[in-house]
Amino acid sequence: MKITLIGLKDNSINVFPELGKALGKKISGVELTERFAPVPEDLPVIALESAEESDFIVVFAPMDDDETADFIKKKLVDVELATKTRILKLVDSDFVSGSDEEDFEEKKAELVNSIVEMVVNILFNEKAFEPTDREFE
Repeated sequence: MKITLIGLKDNSINVFPELGKALGKKISGVELTERFAPVPEDLPVIALESAEESDFIVVFAPMDDDETADFIKKKLVDVELATKTRILKLVDSDFVSGSDEEDFEEKKAELVNSIVEMVVNILFNEKAFEPTDREFE
């Protein structure tokens, strides 16, 4: 299985080394490729190029501008529909950088674990996303 990790050149945090190690432990024989875009608007183009040779794509690009993030997510959905390659779109607010060093490492580890769990569940256990009935108070 080939997974492409796509990020921005100016990402405030690089989770790809830790993410690659963690995915390698969870998915036997996974082949990872990392690509970086110079500007946010290039993320969908790189995803489109990568879709031909990938089984799954993770786009990780924390950004502060919600309008740009929404635009990028919509374009990534277009790529996903056109290529039929699943894309995990992690294009949201940057909540990790700006933390003190100890808190930063903890948040980074939590983020990596969360991404790995999401990827594994999307690929192998979609039942993990089934809604459950909530109890009435």
